[in-house]
Amino acid sequence: MNNLKLEITSKAYNDIEIISDYIAKENKYVAIKFVKLFYKTFDTLCKHPYLGKSRDDFTYLDVKFYIIKKKYLVIYRIIDNKTLRILRVLTTYQDICLQL
Repeated sequence: MNNLKLEITSKAYNDIEIISDYIAKENKYVAIKFVKLFYKTFDTLCKHPYLGKSRDDFTYLDVKFYIIKKKYLVIYRIIDNKTLRILRVLTTYQDICLQL
């Protein structure tokens, strides 16, 4: 499969900003590293879109979940085998079912 085109929703951009702002309160350098890690993960998912898992216990929606560093969850959808759409980037402390 070719690399999928990356699409990031405004909610996902907002999630990344909230997470990085929270981390930056303690350490700006670490916040920058996490933002880079998120985008590196998105690139990896575009190359290997089936790394994530479906979770019928969370949602009936056709989405996949991918965990980063045991604390962050990327929620995404594969569209027409051409586009990988990042829907949300959440912390595992959030109620995921309410965020979708």
